[in-house]
Amino acid sequence: MTTTKKLKWLLVLVLIFGGFAIYKFFGVLAADLSLKEYAWLFKIVSEFGLFLSVIISVGYVHHWLIAEEEHRESESNLRETLETYVNKILFNSVKRGFLGITQKEFDFSQIMAGLKPGDYVYWLITFDPRFKNKSRELENAIKNGVHFRLLILKDGSRIGELRATETTGFNPHEFNEYSKLFKVSLEDVIGRIDDATPGSLGVFIYDGLPCVPLFIIIRNASKKVAVYNSFYLTEPVSKMPYLNWETVLKLGSQSSFESEDWNMADLFFDYFKTRWEIERSQLGAGDNSGQAEPTDFIHAPAAAKKLCLTLYNE
Repeated sequence: MTTTKKLKWLLVLVLIFGGFAIYKFFGVLAADLSLKEYAWLFKIVSEFGLFLSVIISVGYVHHWLIAEEEHRESESNLRETLETYVNKILFNSVKRGFLGITQKEFDFSQIMAGLKPGDYVYWLITFDPRFKNKSRELENAIKNGVHFRLLILKDGSRIGELRATETTGFNPHEFNEYSKLFKVSLEDVIGRIDDATPGSLGVFIYDGLPCVPLFIIIRNASKKVAVYNSFYLTEPVSKMPYLNWETVLKLGSQSSFESEDWNMADLFFDYFKTRWEIERSQLGAGDNSGQAEPTDFIHAPAAAKKLCLTLYNE
């Protein structure tokens, strides 16, 4: 309890017992025959003291026995009302899994710090220019048992050139160099992961449409899926806020959009899986013995290629 609250409760007790003391003291004076001419005044003061003591006592009892329960009930009613109307105003956003919007810039470090062993992370992006300074966090998460599946843009692609021309602060050459650096940073992490590492990393380098920046976390313990998506606008995506969605992990091939309770997080989740399957299907003969390792797929640990090619539900 803070000092201010203690002082408030002390004042309450002073008023209760002080009022009662005034009532008794001036009641005695009012009954004193030697002070008969002032008896009316003493009686008024005495009654006021009793009134003060009783009113404060009733308020005190109300606060402890009734007010707290009323406050909880009012809070619950307010939440239900807000959810009903806010959900209606935002076109069923609560039902569709919307949780909110991040701060101006997506906090990669905070997200990584919240990962637990057995979690899966799917990441679809062109590149992240901040990643060179964040790669240690990725490495630590993998060594702690987290599994990452990344889709990153191939350097030198036509898509990268087009994206560079619409992004503030980038030209095609600089954009291409950052794409290379992103891959090199991931390869550097891969070089420090051995076969004893409990986590894994699978990365496909794509040259198709980037669609939306997408970061998906599958919580292994709770089977919840947290989705963060942004948009490719004029600002670099590393500086963009992200929309946050949530759903329950659903295994199987049934399309969630056919359900009455479809969820945006499910749609993003399905999209990533589709993109992953497209890239994986292009490996072709690269899986055969003696064939050169495809350059558009990198992974770690080295002995866990099959695992790194799969997603959570496989």
